[in-house]
Amino acid sequence: MTRKGDTWNESRTYLDPFTLRRVRQFTTAGAYNYHPAYHTSTAWTADGKRFIFMSGRANKSTIFCGNVETGEITQLLDWVDGWMINIITGASGNFSHGVGTPCLDRNSGWVYYSIDQTLRAVNIDTLEERTLIEDSGVWAYGTPTVSPDSAYVAVPANIIPEAMANVDPTRPLDTAEVRAIYAEPEGKGSHYRIEVINTLGDTQREVVYDELDSRCNHLQWNPVKMDWLHTDRDMPPDFWGGSDGVTNRVWTLHLPDKRLVEQPSPSGRTFQVHSVWSWDGEDVLYHCPGGPGRGGPGYVIGVNDIEGNNIVEWGSDAWTNYGHVGAVAGRKAVMIDGNITNDMILWLYYDDPKHLRIEAICKHGTNWGGSEWQYPHPHPQCDPTGSRIVYNAAAGGRSDVFVVEI
Repeated sequence: MTRKGDTWNESRTYLDPFTLRRVRQFTTAGAYNYHPAYHTSTAWTADGKRFIFMSGRANKSTIFCGNVETGEITQLLDWVDGWMINIITGASGNFSHGVGTPCLDRNSGWVYYSIDQTLRAVNIDTLEERTLIEDSGVWAYGTPTVSPDSAYVAVPANIIPEAMANVDPTRPLDTAEVRAIYAEPEGKGSHYRIEVINTLGDTQREVVYDELDSRCNHLQWNPVKMDWLHTDRDMPPDFWGGSDGVTNRVWTLHLPDKRLVEQPSPSGRTFQVHSVWSWDGEDVLYHCPGGPGRGGPGYVIGVNDIEGNNIVEWGSDAWTNYGHVGAVAGRKAVMIDGNITNDMILWLYYDDPKHLRIEAICKHGTNWGGSEWQYPHPHPQCDPTGSRIVYNAAAGGRSDVFVVEI
C-alpha cells in the first residue's frame, strides 16, 4: 500500500452534463472517500487550492490532501488499522475504528482528527504529527472545529455509557437499541460537553458547555467571530432522528457568558436536520423536514441572524428529498444537495429575501444509499474564495470525492 508522504494522481476530469462546469473526480479507488461534511470551513486551505478528505482502503484508513490544480493526492498519515464502516461508537472491544472525520484549519494547515478516544493533528505542509489528547477515557469525540484565529480547537464530546461500552462490537446493533442505551436516566445514558484545547502548546482541556441527557456531533466555530460556537442539542428519545419533538435542535453559544441562543424556524418545526454558519459569520443557515404534525410534507429552508431572528424562510410541499445545507463564500446563498431535487447542487440566494432565486451548480448524481454510512451524501462545501465546491458521490457500492469549478 501507499505510505505517508506519497503523492500520486488517480483523477479524471469532465464537464458537468447540466451546467458544463469543469468537474474533477479525485478518487477512483478505495471502499470510501469522504471529505469533511458540509460544516463551514473544515475542508479547504485559505487559498482554495487544496482540501482534505479521509479514505478507507483494505480495512485501513488515512487522511489525504488533494491539489485542485493538478489532481494530485498526498497521503498525510500512515495507514491506520480499522475504518469507519459499521462502527458502534463506544463498543470498542479492542477493535480500532480507524481515522475519524478530520477538520483542516485553513490558516495554519493543521488537520485535527480523532482515532477512538485520542485527538491528534498532522500538518499538510510538513507532515509533522502531534497528539493533543492521548486518552479521553469514557468520552468519544466528534468532528473537531477550529477558532478563526487558529489558537483553539473545540470538540463535541459524548460520554460512552457503560451499557454501550460492554456491547459486543461483532454483534449487529440496531438504532432502536442504541438510542435506548443513550436514553437511560439518572446519569447512565447520554452526557454531552464541549471541550476547548489550546493548539499552541497547552493541551489542558476547558469544558465550556456541559449537559446531561443530550448528545451532539455537529459543532462549528464561527468562521469570523471568536466568541461564537454553533451546536446541536439532541434529546431523548430519538436524539439525531428527531430529538424530543419539543426542544429546538440548533443553538448558538456565546462563549464569554456561556449564553445559549435558540435558532428557531418560524414554521414552528423544532428539528433542523442540518445547519451551518454563513462564511461571513453573520447568519445561520438551516432546513427542517416535513412530515406528520409538521405543517406539511415538504422541507422548509431558512436563514436566521446570530441572535435567532429570522431573515427568510422558504418552503414547499414538493420539497420532499433528503439533503443538506451549506454556505457559499462571498454570496448570500444557501447551498443544497437535495430537498428540491435529489441529484443537483443548487444555490438559493437570500440577498433579496422577498424573491427566491435559484442557480444550478452541477449534477452530483449520487446514489444516496450506494455505500456505507453517510459516505454517499454529497455534503457540498465551498472553498473560502468562493471558486470551488468539494462534494462526495457514490456508485457501485463505493464513494468518491469530486470538485466542481464555479
